[in-house]
Amino acid sequence: MAKKPAVLGLDLGGSNVRWAVVSRQGDILGRWEKPTASLTEQESFIQELADEMLAAAAAARKKGAEIQAAGFGVPGRVLPHEGLVAFSPNVPALNDCALIPSLRPLLAWPLALENDANLFALGEHWMGAGRGYDHMLGITLGTGVGGGLILGNALWQGTAGTSGEVGHITVEPEGEKCNCGNRGCLETVASGAWTVHWVKKELAKGASSWLKELWETDPDDIVGETLVTAARMRDPLALKAFERVGRGLGIAIADVVHLLGLSRVVLGGRFTRSWDYFYPHLKEELYRRLTLFPPEAVSVAPAELNDDAGLLGAARLAWDTLAAEGE
Repeated sequence: MAKKPAVLGLDLGGSNVRWAVVSRQGDILGRWEKPTASLTEQESFIQELADEMLAAAAAARKKGAEIQAAGFGVPGRVLPHEGLVAFSPNVPALNDCALIPSLRPLLAWPLALENDANLFALGEHWMGAGRGYDHMLGITLGTGVGGGLILGNALWQGTAGTSGEVGHITVEPEGEKCNCGNRGCLETVASGAWTVHWVKKELAKGASSWLKELWETDPDDIVGETLVTAARMRDPLALKAFERVGRGLGIAIADVVHLLGLSRVVLGGRFTRSWDYFYPHLKEELYRRLTLFPPEAVSVAPAELNDDAGLLGAARLAWDTLAAEGE
């Protein structure tokens, strides 16, 4: 009996390598996970990755699926057309790594590589909150702010490995200096890490908050989830922090909408747990800023796929690569 075609989608994160066997219809037929913390040497990382993928393919075959291609999502700067990882801050073994050229002699399938935020957008467009929209902006809120663009039902890859970097749109021209070197990036206003940083600065200035005692005892205990809890208790500083997050997102989204005329924005990542506290301010700012595009035509929605968005985006990338090679 003929085996069902499938692909491997891989998410190479700082803590774990996750991969899934995915059908052409987007069904996850099987999944695995392995810690990456101990893998710091590039050659052994690549060899072990290839071995694990071959093992996954063998397991899939026993269940009636035949792997046709594989897609990889990596945090950091990648050059997708060359298959290179220039810099991946959370996976040291992938810094300056010719990932796809190194894997090709070890695996028989077409292989493709992309930034993980781009694959979040691709996954949500394929099987999540972006379904049915020709154009979409995906934004991930976590330690930083990532982004990906879908234009004309396809991932927009840009040039030099850079596209959809909404986190580095300037929203405060004289604001904090971002890790990228620019000042006032959206990331310095709307990410989890930078919002915690802002709250601690306000506490140091004497801001009124029940977080003050915690800050004086152990500042490291204040994290993004702490701010969500504080906002739930109507803490004034936490509420002000999320107002700042929402306004920054509203400004950046309005910029993208005015430029591209897209009507769907999907927000994901762990920091979106604060949705109830930042979204009203996002909507208010968006409606204030959209002067040449009808704001009611823009829908901003939470992601639907949770941690599977990147895996499904990597799988869709693999299917698209396979189709392109068959043309």
